[in-house]
Amino acid sequence: MSVQEAIQTLEEERFKFSLHLKKKRLKPRMLAPVIGKSESYVRQLLSGAATGDAAKEHLNTLFKFTDYNGDGWL
Repeated sequence: MSVQEAIQTLEEERFKFSLHLKKKRLKPRMLAPVIGKSESYVRQLLSGAATGDAAKEHLNTLFKFTDYNGDGWL
């Protein structure tokens, strides 16, 4: 997979998760307590701005909490 393809895949996955959250009517302020972080940090996770092992763990926790099965994220 090229870098461009990887970037496109991540953008598509962020969009899919965003739609999933909208369908469940979940907002960052509702998700922040689930991972014990701020609403701002949740927004960073959802936009891809937060990186590293902790971000991966927090995303995985949010996926489990919201019953999301995204293939292209982690």
